[in-house]
Amino acid sequence: MCGILGTVHDREIERSPLDLRALQHRGPDAQGSQVRGSAVLGHTRLSIIDLSGGAQPMSDVNGLATIVFNGEIYNHAALRRELEAAGQRFATHSDTEVILGAYLAWGEAGFARLRGMYAFALHDRRDGRTVLARDPFGIKPLYWMHTPRALHFASEMGALLDLAGSRPALDLTSVMETLTHRYAYGEYTLYEGVRRLAPGTALVIADRLDMVRPVRFASVADEVERHRLAGLGAPAPTSAEVEERVLDSVSHHTIADVPLGCFLSGGLDSSVVAQCLSREGGGPLRAYSVGFQGAQSEVSELPHARAVAAAIGADLREIELRPADFADLAPVLSGSLNGPFADPADIAMLKLSLAAAEDVKVVLSGEGGDEAFAGYPKYAVDRHAGLLGPAMGTVRGLLGRRSRLGIAANALAERDRAVRWMRWFENDAAPAGLVGALRQGGAQPGRACAWVEDRLAQYPAGWSDLQRMQVLDLESWLPNNLLSRGDYTTMQASIEQRVPMLDLALTPWAVALPDRVKLRGLRGKMPVRRAFAPHLPKQVLDRPKSGFRLPLGEWLRGDPGLRDMAHDHLLAPGAALRQWMTTAEVQDLLSPEALSSTGGAKLAWTALCLELWLGAARPQRVLA
Repeated sequence: MCGILGTVHDREIERSPLDLRALQHRGPDAQGSQVRGSAVLGHTRLSIIDLSGGAQPMSDVNGLATIVFNGEIYNHAALRRELEAAGQRFATHSDTEVILGAYLAWGEAGFARLRGMYAFALHDRRDGRTVLARDPFGIKPLYWMHTPRALHFASEMGALLDLAGSRPALDLTSVMETLTHRYAYGEYTLYEGVRRLAPGTALVIADRLDMVRPVRFASVADEVERHRLAGLGAPAPTSAEVEERVLDSVSHHTIADVPLGCFLSGGLDSSVVAQCLSREGGGPLRAYSVGFQGAQSEVSELPHARAVAAAIGADLREIELRPADFADLAPVLSGSLNGPFADPADIAMLKLSLAAAEDVKVVLSGEGGDEAFAGYPKYAVDRHAGLLGPAMGTVRGLLGRRSRLGIAANALAERDRAVRWMRWFENDAAPAGLVGALRQGGAQPGRACAWVEDRLAQYPAGWSDLQRMQVLDLESWLPNNLLSRGDYTTMQASIEQRVPMLDLALTPWAVALPDRVKLRGLRGKMPVRRAFAPHLPKQVLDRPKSGFRLPLGEWLRGDPGLRDMAHDHLLAPGAALRQWMTTAEVQDLLSPEALSSTGGAKLAWTALCLELWLGAARPQRVLA
């Protein structure tokens, strides 16, 4: 895991020093940069594989191509053998050099053969082109922006904007989408002109910027369809087959020359990953879990994590979350050009990562299991939208939107699939006055829905609605929200997070399984539950899906340090939010009555994180 950044100029350059300090947390072990033709490539390294021989930027043995790479390629040994048999030579044992070999042998099409998580930039000396690429699931981030005389790219938006020398205007539509849906859809970001590279896509930049074109080299949707067609008429997979596929993915994700561990929440997905890891041998598995004490409104997940750790013989390190952590860590996450990070779970993830980094460099987690095996309750409930919709239209006004039942009622009442599926992940912590002000300022409420409708129109006709929902989430919710947040919080602690439930050999196969195999009544992930029933505690297998919940309202009301921090930022005379919200609206958010509910506490926290980010993101020139 590393950080990459660089620039492709409209002319050949001799020297262009890069300031790599903005990405040093992503790669504290080594840093380097090189000029290649019209491109300058920079890299900060977190050494995981081939500790002595993997320095970057790296060129192939013939000097034909040079790469900077962030991520891991889990099948690099097999690809190396194939390339060597075809006559290629290698100077290191690193997975980085195998990417160069695959590109030189097969071009951009070779990226589809990489099993792993990655974002990289390589310069081809043969024709002067520079190629950016991102893995099919979008596990690793890559941002880029095209200015009149250069194209800049980086692993983080803050580093990208520093490199470009400017802070663009805010994309108000993306700000509104982030508030209402938790993230901006598609390739858009919170800044005008800054784009995410789409998953499974290469951006081919001709020498001196003569042409810039995207090339789609891999598609999760295409892989799902391939598995669906291959499985037509086949019997349901046995528990042994499911277990074997999950074990295979986890095993591939353990490739490393440094110590590794896992995040263990006590939920099904992280417990399955931990159980698979415990079979690898080499001593007790190092597991990390976060919880809290002394709260009245919420219940800590630590008892579930303890039960799993005891069942698999893991060495569990428990991290206690306190109100002071929110006051200390919110400015780190949201008070930068990379923010805002308004989910309270991000504070927990950062503290957990900081603790794990004291022992290991790599952690595995369960992200992606819900999307792969249909674990979210919405997947089961949405099948009954036609039956429940009319009734939900009547009661949604009574339930409101600041509760899970209210969000469910609001979604089920909608007949249009695209709108309904977007509403399932609707944010109940979006201040209505703020959203209205953004719309008056020019934010386009229809942009996200148009993107969703376009994606749905491209899915094969033979898919079930469940499969459409799963792939939509794999293409939007995961790369633009969960994976992005997970990457940023773990890399702030200089630790690599791997997600074995997101794997080309596992995930599309799981999504392609018939609905009846994945769901039973209102319960999802049935193949995984059955396969791992002999290995995990019953309380974990039977536990309903529950997001990570914290006693945030109690802490905002009762902890002096956190309460004062929120008031100082949000009620300051020069508060940035004042351009969209009145003082009275902000005061209402911070009232004890508002903070007494979970939804009210999330509203206040969302506003605070947004204020911290706006303080850093105000458009201005950085360089003269």
